[in-house]
Amino acid sequence: MFARLLEQMRQSERGKKPQPTLLMTDTQLKKLVNEAVSLHRALTTYSERLKALKADLIREAQRHKEDLTITDGGGSRWTACGTDGCIARVNFPAPALLSHIDTEDETFDKILALAGESLDDLFDSVHYLKPVADFRDEVAAALPRRSATQLIELCQVECSPRVSFETAETKTKER
Repeated sequence: MFARLLEQMRQSERGKKPQPTLLMTDTQLKKLVNEAVSLHRALTTYSERLKALKADLIREAQRHKEDLTITDGGGSRWTACGTDGCIARVNFPAPALLSHIDTEDETFDKILALAGESLDDLFDSVHYLKPVADFRDEVAAALPRRSATQLIELCQVECSPRVSFETAETKTKER
């Protein structure tokens, strides 16, 4: 089937009219559907298992706080090695700043009070407050430590941990 399609593509490239594609037989179509459904089921099973394994890795990483490495973005990372040289990394991103703070938000008044006279230096104001670039550094420089910490906490949202893998090169047997 693939060879026929390839030949049609070659003829089309040479300016020749491609041969009409033949429809699958009922048996071929049934086999195709069976294979697709079987593959879909297997992928679903593997996907659910991978999700569970990632959750286990996150729990294990949380038990090894002393082994976390601080990342450039203020988050942290934990790395574990498999038996064949493969690696699993669990990344705990730093809390992300809120993209904007609506005037109707329940924290809005607290933010106004904590920012005080520095409000215009710390936020872009349109119809909502938007933290300025380098917000955390600007807040730390503008406010007393306690107020700065409280303001930053009000202006960020927690991020979910992510898991990534590196696959080691498989060794091939020499013939």
